[in-house]
Amino acid sequence: MFKYSLLSLIISLLASFCISAVSTFSNAAEHQPPPSKSSVFDSDLRYWLSSEKLLTIKDEEQEIAVLFSEYMAAPKRGIIVLLPGLEQSPLYNNGLSYLHQTLTDDGYDTYTLPVPDLTQGNDITQGIMDSEPNEVKSTALPILSEFALDNYKAALVARFEALYKTLALRQQEHIAIVAFGNSAGLFAEYLATLPNIRVDALITVSAQLANAQRNSHLPASLSLVAPALLDVFYTFDSPLVLDTIDERRRWARRNSKLDYRQRELFGEQHQPMQHQRLRKELTGFLRRL
Repeated sequence: MFKYSLLSLIISLLASFCISAVSTFSNAAEHQPPPSKSSVFDSDLRYWLSSEKLLTIKDEEQEIAVLFSEYMAAPKRGIIVLLPGLEQSPLYNNGLSYLHQTLTDDGYDTYTLPVPDLTQGNDITQGIMDSEPNEVKSTALPILSEFALDNYKAALVARFEALYKTLALRQQEHIAIVAFGNSAGLFAEYLATLPNIRVDALITVSAQLANAQRNSHLPASLSLVAPALLDVFYTFDSPLVLDTIDERRRWARRNSKLDYRQRELFGEQHQPMQHQRLRKELTGFLRRL
């Protein structure tokens, strides 16, 4: 009888220990944060692409894989750096990836710089848009705090400057930037401060800032950038874009931004023909410089 009771006690203790261990493991798993989008994008690039198509750069915090394609048509016309929109993957089947591939046939080396993570937090972001993975809907109206935009901008500029150290060595080649969405708006703010860098042209696609007050100052910022500027928008673009289109032209006239051009692409942004129209507008603009 005593042996039976002792055996029951041992079994009970072991069962309690196992349940406690499983519970602890489950709690740890529940509290483990998911991987950041930038780390997921970086892993995808390194997994799907050969090392020949990647250039590794290093900013102040980490190494970053930049998607690279060499020009495939003579004569060589220059370098184009593509900046994806907010939380947009460089591998997603959109106008960005289309340009990365096809612009090489127009004589350009192309570099697609993965964007940094958007800092999360209830005090930082408000009403982030609900969208499909790796896609920014043109009708979405996200609202971000100034703090979130500033953090994202600082990280984006740090990444660009790390890449620019390599590009600046090629002094005889023209450098153009093609930026999308919020990245376009924030990079325009950066160029409006007249940094000591050599950029010959800026092409913005649906340039916007996901903060109403900040977005209202974007037309002035666009008129102050030193490089020649092609400002592209879509007929059914975000209200953040469409509400400032007229102001952008007015500010360009006020500040005598004579190399400012604005182009409307009719239709939806995701339509395949739009990517071809964007390429045509972009290459035509660059050849006239």
